Amino acid sequence: MKIVKFDMLPRIKFAALAACLLLVYSNRLSAQVNGFHVKVALIPESAPADARKPFWVGLWFRLDEGWHIYWQNPGDAGEPPKVQWQLPPGVTSGSILWPQPVRLGTGSVIDYGYENQVLLITPLLMTPIARSASSAAGSTAAITADVKYIVCREMCIPGKAHLALSSPPSAQQATEWRQLFEHTRAQIPGPAPKAWKLSARTDIKNKDHFILSVRTESKVHAAAFFPLEPGQIENSAPQSFAPMANGFRLSLKKSDLLVKPIASLKGLLVLGPDRAFEIAVPVAAR
Repeated sequence: MKIVKFDMLPRIKFAALAACLLLVYSNRLSAQVNGFHVKVALIPESAPADARKPFWVGLWFRLDEGWHIYWQNPGDAGEPPKVQWQLPPGVTSGSILWPQPVRLGTGSVIDYGYENQVLLITPLLMTPIARSASSAAGSTAAITADVKYIVCREMCIPGKAHLALSSPPSAQQATEWRQLFEHTRAQIPGPAPKAWKLSARTDIKNKDHFILSVRTESKVHAAAFFPLEPGQIENSAPQSFAPMANGFRLSLKKSDLLVKPIASLKGLLVLGPDRAFEIAVPVAAR
């Protein structure tokens, strides 16, 4: 067995694009707020169009080097960003689509989150009447959001931002924003392939560990599990990866907070950059 770690920081190309977007927003204070060690912006993917399709917006966090924010399960400490939308009549918001996170920290405290920059995208569903009113006004400025977050390094700083969606983008801005959304969508976990066979059980030889087994159609060289449910596994414990001819096994230490059996392991299986899958695997009683 071997312990596998991977570097899943955003690509250099994405960093360059994010830097360009930061310049675009330098004079748009209604769309961006500068906080301690972080800049937060609210951007649209495009102008509202087809009433049958969601209108996508994104919260873009640009972090100073070494600072981070949190995933939906923050791990051993912290809290994920929270958004309270103020929307015009006929508009409703969906849930945030969370890109795959990275492991943060060392030693006995491990968190899950994002460094450098991340875009948290959300669908807004607009009725035909709402879209017509937006088009007539030539703006989506009525869409605003109150955002609360925690940004951390050795210390943590709570922050908040009141953001208004910017005016419809220019052609150049629209292209840059679409690229940013497209890159982020590649990082959104999808369902596990139907051909996979997944199972989970308590390790017979080491009862304080789960064994997560995954049968695939090809060889896998690395994998990591990110729990969606707090208190299932010990976040700081190494995850032992054992490759097989048609899949792999992961040994996951049970959380010290786990006092009774669990029905399933829920979380992400990450096989590398842009290769994350949502799983919910029943845990066998024996």
